[in-house]
Amino acid sequence: MPIRIDTRTSAVVTATIREWARAVHPGGTGSIVPALQPEDMERIFRRVIGELLELAGSEPFPVPAARAIGRQLAESPFERTRMLAPASRALLGLAPGEPGSLIATRWPFIASQAIDSYAEALQQRALAQQERSLSEAVSVRVQEIAALQTRLRHEATHDALTDLANRSLLKERVRMMATDSARGVGLLLIDLDDFKQINDGYGHSVGDEVLVTIAQRLRSACPAETVIARYGGDEFVVALPARRNSLGELAMRVLAVLCEPVPTAVGPVPASASVGTAFCPPGRDCDFADLLRSADRAMYSAKTAGKRQFAVSELDPEEVDSGPATARFAAVAG
Repeated sequence: MPIRIDTRTSAVVTATIREWARAVHPGGTGSIVPALQPEDMERIFRRVIGELLELAGSEPFPVPAARAIGRQLAESPFERTRMLAPASRALLGLAPGEPGSLIATRWPFIASQAIDSYAEALQQRALAQQERSLSEAVSVRVQEIAALQTRLRHEATHDALTDLANRSLLKERVRMMATDSARGVGLLLIDLDDFKQINDGYGHSVGDEVLVTIAQRLRSACPAETVIARYGGDEFVVALPARRNSLGELAMRVLAVLCEPVPTAVGPVPASASVGTAFCPPGRDCDFADLLRSADRAMYSAKTAGKRQFAVSELDPEEVDSGPATARFAAVAG
């Protein structure tokens, strides 16, 4: 059954299609594919986006089908390398569906898979041409496509401001961590205290400086196996293979580095954070949404108790190897 597209998404798709068509066929002599008219472009682009939206709303997650659509883009008349950049901007920049919906959640992966496959097909075509001609110009083009492909893959899974993992990559990495039979999955939800006051008092550019510095400090405080994600405007999530008793130590280390003033263009800006931790034992089904909710409840407990501290989520009754939770909160000095 075809998916139903809401009015907002339909308008966004139409605007994206027109912008895409203008990018490849602006008129005059600058068109990438002069043989086709803009209306022909729009018809083809609408079909491509429609097929990808159908995949985003289907079960199970159809990676092969998304990649097949991407390979189709590499056929004539779109086999030109110059088509890759406008296609990437259009598909990766599209934000369909309501926030939190299945389509909105899956679209970044669906679009990145299609673009990734498109880039691979162009690369393979260029490699075949290189074998025929052995020309240096083709070799340079292959390298450019490979570099662009790597960059696009990174951009699809990382936050543009902080270069931390985005939600999609975080969920995938937690799923992989849960396959470790020796260690559980630990999660820290970090919320900056009074960040709105920083934006309101110093301006959003200073707020961005603070977020970038916070990301750098998190990298310095966390072990190598950790995945660090920017989960919201001023929320960060840290996930790692761990044992429950190690999370408190990490939370204290995180609080310590985040509660130092942040140097900015306007001078030092006070900063602090509240942290909630959650844990999924090894050998148990690890539901990311449940784990995040547990960490979120603990974080709000820490926030309510006075900020600049962390709270541990309640112990799971089935964790028979863990003792009772005698201390719920811990705070940094200052």
